[in-house]
Amino acid sequence: MKAFFLSLLIVLTTAAPAVQAQGTAKNENKSATALTGQFNDLKSKSNSYMEGSREYKVVNVGLLNSFWQSVQATIKEVEQKQVKDLNATRQDLETAQARITEQEKEIEALKLDNAQKEAAVQQSEDAVNNLHVLGIPIHKQVYVIINTAIIALLLIALGVVYTQFKSSKKVTDQKRKEFDDIDREFAEFKKNAREREIKIKRELQTEMNLVAELNDQVAALQKKAHV
Repeated sequence: MKAFFLSLLIVLTTAAPAVQAQGTAKNENKSATALTGQFNDLKSKSNSYMEGSREYKVVNVGLLNSFWQSVQATIKEVEQKQVKDLNATRQDLETAQARITEQEKEIEALKLDNAQKEAAVQQSEDAVNNLHVLGIPIHKQVYVIINTAIIALLLIALGVVYTQFKSSKKVTDQKRKEFDDIDREFAEFKKNAREREIKIKRELQTEMNLVAELNDQVAALQKKAHV
């Protein structure tokens, strides 16, 4: 029986850090504290007896079942939190990808516009000194300056858009990496949770069998005493 309580205590101390690494530390600390308190209550309400130099506990099955339900509820709560975080990360990733697509379209449009302006500049260099635009005579140098200013503004705008594109791509890569990390950690957590659940069930069954065996022995001793 003492080994059973030690095993449960080990489960509590090892489960708390794993849960904390997956979700909000404040909520998980509260869950761990609640489980520890319930475990201590279960231990304090169990009857003790000595056999030789060893102390044993007789566990109330109802309290033990209640404690096990709390453990399962805590595991389920953490799993739901992980699913929620994964969904939020997926949504952020989709938003970032949509933003990148829009910016790529803007870059293509600016490149096309820039190419058209460059063609206009090339044509102006081959023209005569005086050009007529909308019926208004404009000196070639003035015309070139105007077009150069327009191209400069377009290049600045292209640089700004490209910078935003690189920043968004960096954010997307980071989100994708975080999503992969969370997905991997979530899979590892589910695996560990299943292993802990199986281990606790086995230990619980072993202790219940031991309790039943002790009850049978006590009944047999009482029967012999009456005889």
